Amino acid sequence: MELSQKKKLRAEVRETITFVRSPISTTWFSVIAVSKFLASTTHYVATHKAFLFFVLPIALVWTGLEFVPGSYSPMVSEATFNLKFVLWWLALGILSSIGLGTGMHSGLLFLFPHILKVVYSAEKCHSVDFETRNNMWFNPEVPQTSLLMNCEINADAPMPTFYEMWLKVVLAALIWGIGTAIGEIPPYHVSFLASVAGENDEDLEEEMDSVNSNLEGQSFIVRTFQSMKAWMIDFIKRRGFLGVYLMSAWPNAAFDLVGMCCGHFQMPFWEFFGATLLGKAFTLRPVQAAFSVALFSNQFRPKLIAIVGSTIPVVGEKISSFVSAKVESFVAGVESGGDDNNPQAGYVAMVWGMLVLSLVGYFIKTSLEVAAQDEKIAKMESSTKDHKTE
Repeated sequence: MELSQKKKLRAEVRETITFVRSPISTTWFSVIAVSKFLASTTHYVATHKAFLFFVLPIALVWTGLEFVPGSYSPMVSEATFNLKFVLWWLALGILSSIGLGTGMHSGLLFLFPHILKVVYSAEKCHSVDFETRNNMWFNPEVPQTSLLMNCEINADAPMPTFYEMWLKVVLAALIWGIGTAIGEIPPYHVSFLASVAGENDEDLEEEMDSVNSNLEGQSFIVRTFQSMKAWMIDFIKRRGFLGVYLMSAWPNAAFDLVGMCCGHFQMPFWEFFGATLLGKAFTLRPVQAAFSVALFSNQFRPKLIAIVGSTIPVVGEKISSFVSAKVESFVAGVESGGDDNNPQAGYVAMVWGMLVLSLVGYFIKTSLEVAAQDEKIAKMESSTKDHKTE
């Protein structure tokens, strides 16, 4: 099949295989794709030496210790609790960045609300001496619409410092950041395998076509974004590890392209992943956590907004006042929603629940559509090859 025909085929499939246009076909191909993925992943994990000789023995011993009480039980329970905490934030980080444009907004839905609750509780109770790890796995003891965690209010105590509140949230942000770095592996891996095999990576080709296409008549934003992509590709080719690190150390919406290019250039895995991990997890997330603490804090928000507003001439003061009012209104709304005696509590809980369900549902829908489309394309290309062989 010629390259132009393959591109035309892929475009047609992407347009037609959706739950809206072809619900039956899309469901059928998505079931096949998910079944294949689960079967191959299960086989890979179950036959891997690391699983057989390390993970499995530890899991069996751990499970046995969980069900046989003894003097070690408190330590085992604490270790299990920490494992759940790590897996929760790690999985949310992976879901946030995995796939090509299909990531779930887990930062908006879970991480930043978590930071808001911690900062609010610290300032309300005048202390950071409370548990935050229990805010996971939809724990009913820590409802999403309640800002105040289980802490004792002591109005006479001094207010926690910025550093104390940052330390209280940075671990969750760091683990979430490690997950976002792991989620960037698939685009790199697919492009790397295609490059080693001498094949074309269709996803990368589509991205490169958009970068190199004629941008006349396009909006300023589109032209700027595509120009940024072209500059980013050239920068990575010239700078290697440093380039990947710098591209991952800020909220880069086009980082999927970085992974695909690194795979296409056959950059060593640990060079790519090390730079991505250092940038996304150990540089960007601690900074984001610090900014979020300042934004959600009644102590530090006015200072932050004043600094941001002062950097913008003429309209800076109006913008800072507008942002401050919106943040305070948002916090007040969530605070009232967590009060069971407030008539708005049920409404706020319902709206928040609908938002979470809708975004998670959209993520699942988009992921299944992409899987169905890839399965359909693979089947059609395979049929074409078999026809030519005959």
